[in-house]
Amino acid sequence: MTERICPRCRHLGEQHCWWAHRPDGVICPGCHLTERITELLDDGTGQVAPSLLPLHRAVCTQPNPGTGLVWLAGNRHIAPLLAGLATGRLPLKHETFDDHPSPQSVMHLRDLLVQHPILEHRDRYLVLFENWLRRTLDTIQLDEDLQLVRRFATWHSLRQLRQRAAREPLAPGLTARHRREINSACIFLAWLREHGATPPTCTQAQLDAWITTGNSSRQDSRAFIVWAGKNGSMARHLRLPYHQRTPRDTITQEQRLQLLRGLLDPHANTFLRDRAAALLLALFAQPLTRIAALTMDDLDLSSDEVRITLGPHGPVPVPEPFGQVLRDHAENRGPRNITANRVSPWLFPGNRPGQHIHSTYLMNQLAKNGIHLLGTRLAAIRALVQEMPPAVAAQALGYTAECAEDHAIQAGARWATYASHRRQPDRQTK
Repeated sequence: MTERICPRCRHLGEQHCWWAHRPDGVICPGCHLTERITELLDDGTGQVAPSLLPLHRAVCTQPNPGTGLVWLAGNRHIAPLLAGLATGRLPLKHETFDDHPSPQSVMHLRDLLVQHPILEHRDRYLVLFENWLRRTLDTIQLDEDLQLVRRFATWHSLRQLRQRAAREPLAPGLTARHRREINSACIFLAWLREHGATPPTCTQAQLDAWITTGNSSRQDSRAFIVWAGKNGSMARHLRLPYHQRTPRDTITQEQRLQLLRGLLDPHANTFLRDRAAALLLALFAQPLTRIAALTMDDLDLSSDEVRITLGPHGPVPVPEPFGQVLRDHAENRGPRNITANRVSPWLFPGNRPGQHIHSTYLMNQLAKNGIHLLGTRLAAIRALVQEMPPAVAAQALGYTAECAEDHAIQAGARWATYASHRRQPDRQTK
């Protein structure tokens, strides 16, 4: 490629598609991005709208201007939305994004405005759930069902999610569960209509037929049925039996050790990020939702020994050579597009500004690498509770004592009886 000097900033670089022809010469991607974002954020006076100056600075100073130009040119919703916000035609409020015909397409811009901060902070997953709920309610045609589902969603789902979001960031799995419960409530109500019944007239026999003639997803209707019974929309005496989960297969200890050995191979066809995440899964039995939400403050690299905080009782050592994998990942976390992760606090940054990687995306990436996710975690925790008392493992790994004890029983190493076994005389020495 031909090297050029930008006439505006004197940047010297190879000319590529994001260099732009202007009357004063061919300008570099950085000047091209500054020119474009300045045009979009013009408040009508020839100046950038004062309220959007932090966004203007962030976009102009990002390290990869080509990525910013792709974002502006590749998303047809962004340019008109920025122009509307700058001129005041669109209010600079969350409601503007809530009411947008494609809220997912403009979520990245909303995240940037929250990060810088131009919009007040709102939990991202709560916003996504509220937008999803509005679309879902719009699809319910029968008014009686609509009113019932709206009440359930408002006083059960939204109430719980808003209370949790006030204490801590929501996990995507939690909002997904409430989505399933609402969807199942809609399907259940439609099923009742098809069978000549309504919620007030539903009998135990009909409820039994509902749960036994479908797949296990019908268990998601439990929350709605319990709620409807408490508020008088359904009979209180109705009972929905709990689903008995079948035991799940785990991998063997040898398979787990083989996986750990493979994660040390720097030449493996696996991203360093995925190797680091898989290591925390296979070594410390951490669920992906917790791995995705780890921060840099949870990783202590201040000494020769790498330590990581997984539970409320302080950091635990990461044995070598596994600690080096975490060191290498911490030095090269990426991605860095649109200023999202230049100073990210997350150990596993996501593509959206200020957000960590989505656990579902991480799950898909590890699954592509052939990792049996649940089997690996079960094998790891059962190995750990055989090496230490369950209560100690629970404190170190962030599990409840009851959960660790259950896994110890499954692994055949119930530490509650350890002391009495130690006191028994060795029969072979008699």
